[in-house]
Amino acid sequence: MKIKRAFTSVIAGFSIAVGCLAINNLSANAATTQNGVTNDQINQYVNNATLEQKVGQMYVSRTPQDPNQVKNDVSKYNLGGLIVYDADMKGLTQQQFKDKMKSFQDSAQTPLLVGVDQEGGLVSRLTHSGLVQQNGNQFAFPRKQYEEGGMKEVVDDAEKNATLLRSLGINWNYAPDADYSTKPGTFMWDRTFGQGYQQTADYLSKVVPAWQHDNLVASTLKHFPGYGDAADTHTGFAENSKSLTELENQDMVPFKAGMKAGADSVMVTHVIYNKIDPEYPASLSPKINSLIRNNCNYNGVIVTDALEMGAITDFAKEHGNASVDVLAVKAGNDMIMTTDYATGIKEIVSAVKAGEIPESQINASVTRILQLKNKLGLLKPENLMFRKPTNNNNNTSTVINPGNTDHKNPSVISENNSITISGVTYNNDKKVAFINGKVSDPAAEGSMIMTATNANTGKKITTAVVGGKGVFAIELPMTNEVQNVKITSDDDSYAAVTTKVEAIKADKPVVNTDQNNKQNSSTEKQTNKQNNSVKDEVNITLNTEKQANSAKKNTQVVSKNINSEKTTVTNPVYKSAIKTNYQGKNVITISHNSAAHAVAQKSNNNAKVLPKTGTKENIVALFGLAITSTTALFGLALRKKN
Repeated sequence: MKIKRAFTSVIAGFSIAVGCLAINNLSANAATTQNGVTNDQINQYVNNATLEQKVGQMYVSRTPQDPNQVKNDVSKYNLGGLIVYDADMKGLTQQQFKDKMKSFQDSAQTPLLVGVDQEGGLVSRLTHSGLVQQNGNQFAFPRKQYEEGGMKEVVDDAEKNATLLRSLGINWNYAPDADYSTKPGTFMWDRTFGQGYQQTADYLSKVVPAWQHDNLVASTLKHFPGYGDAADTHTGFAENSKSLTELENQDMVPFKAGMKAGADSVMVTHVIYNKIDPEYPASLSPKINSLIRNNCNYNGVIVTDALEMGAITDFAKEHGNASVDVLAVKAGNDMIMTTDYATGIKEIVSAVKAGEIPESQINASVTRILQLKNKLGLLKPENLMFRKPTNNNNNTSTVINPGNTDHKNPSVISENNSITISGVTYNNDKKVAFINGKVSDPAAEGSMIMTATNANTGKKITTAVVGGKGVFAIELPMTNEVQNVKITSDDDSYAAVTTKVEAIKADKPVVNTDQNNKQNSSTEKQTNKQNNSVKDEVNITLNTEKQANSAKKNTQVVSKNINSEKTTVTNPVYKSAIKTNYQGKNVITISHNSAAHAVAQKSNNNAKVLPKTGTKENIVALFGLAITSTTALFGLALRKKN
């Protein structure tokens, strides 16, 4: 068997496409290295854990700012991992941060994957937070490292940074970036290696082992299947129009190289790939996910990009507030990056019990997650034994000592940090407002959360993630009153700003039924007056059989919108008047004497439905309409006679 596998690996090396077949073995071998537990112990855990406990392992969440909430939730929901951002590091010494991470791990039933975005450059949480001082090019973008020191500097800095991360209690890095952008100035340009698809592939084959040296830190290839020149998904939808063939021959080449080098995980982007799946963002698309498993035969951990980003919140709103957590699992992701675990776990469990998601898929994902934790040396046999969630609800809280001289106390507002509102826009029906703005620090991308609060009541309305170059867009519902909205950042060094959002413009009032006769009479007089100088021509085609069956009635009421009838109206006055609203329902009043006249108030599609035929109200209504129609016809006859 070993000889056969070795032979397969040699043959697979002749091409990237065939080389993907070897990725499964490489990833599996890396993930099952036995540092603390056996595969049998992992399988036993998966077989005995409750469905809720297993789904909890699939969540990696932004770290709540209340340390006690972190401890409670990590234990209560059996969370698989946490993400740390600038706000989790600011004002702390390195020892204080390590102690903080240890306290979170001590609360976990199974040790946590603690992740961070440490790509370099503007995406360097360590230096941007002030936890670590900048040191030459050590924390620069790989593009700059390569330009100034070649591949050796890139690899050396990756190794040093991996060792540093693990010493701080971080064991998962969302890097390296495997994307390639062709256009300077696009959202992903600075973060890419910038040397072409094949050169990026060569870079990844060397930098992945450097990041993962000694199994200290897991690396992540992002953003599959290749971000390219797409727009910023932090603030809204982004699209890519490449075909599958183009992606396979271009953007996916670096990913395949990184997978072949043994990358522990792959992050899926929120970009929509129109020619593969025009409906779902990649992170929610089974078609995109299948490329990872089937096209590349990859068996490592697949994780979504953060589901709080604008692209996904916009998608959910356009699809009836669908559960994006459930969609992410249905797509095939192993881990879901979101803070909505309290709701999402229940939704996923319900979907499994309803047969929408196979439990075997959940088991496979949890197995991969635990194998990765085992590879990183996090697991011990006692970690896979079940215990009741701990309760950390007490009145004590971690005291943050601003002893790190590399960064100011975050409770002090900085003159250099500011929030600027560039304007408020509205959707077409004036029901939704968009507050557009920017924070002064462009490196806040992805790490800073903006919160909109009602300035009068103090009630939280919504939140949004800051995107590239510090830009943000907060979407919030409008109300019947003008709103004073306060915008704040989760970074206390930014002073809050306030802006106004318009009120929903009230619809014109609907005339009630008791006023219909007066309204009809008034409109009829006005119409007849206008038509003294206008030649009327109304040709209405009716089904002969229907006309014969209704011969006993002077007027036929058809409860359909005029636009759906075979009707020709050449006179502009009649064209507007023939659209009527009888008791709130669009109707057409048609005479059997080859003429038609309908006079009523403007249409209101949300009003009441016409009463059923045979009811007392309908008889009265028809009688009233008959009188109106007869009067109209009599008026027309007199006018023609004159």
